[in-house]
Amino acid sequence: MSLFRSDDSRDRRKSSRYDLQYLAQIDPGDGSALLSCVISDISIAGAKLTVGTQGVPEEFTLWFRRRRRVARRTDGQVAVQFVQGS
Repeated sequence: MSLFRSDDSRDRRKSSRYDLQYLAQIDPGDGSALLSCVISDISIAGAKLTVGTQGVPEEFTLWFRRRRRVARRTDGQVAVQFVQGS
């Protein structure tokens, strides 16, 4: 069984996945340096990361930031849009 999905496994997933290429950082949580990675796809339940040859710990915090713009404000809630090119 492959670690990452094949075309026929997409239908068996419980949550939809979204393909993207987004820079992120892995924080090992032990005070060591952050590791750079690319989020290849993401869902509510998890993500596939491209990490190259870096050693990645079993548990870590994934950090990624995107610039956002307020699209709508209603009843104490804010809807945002991602700003292109950020």
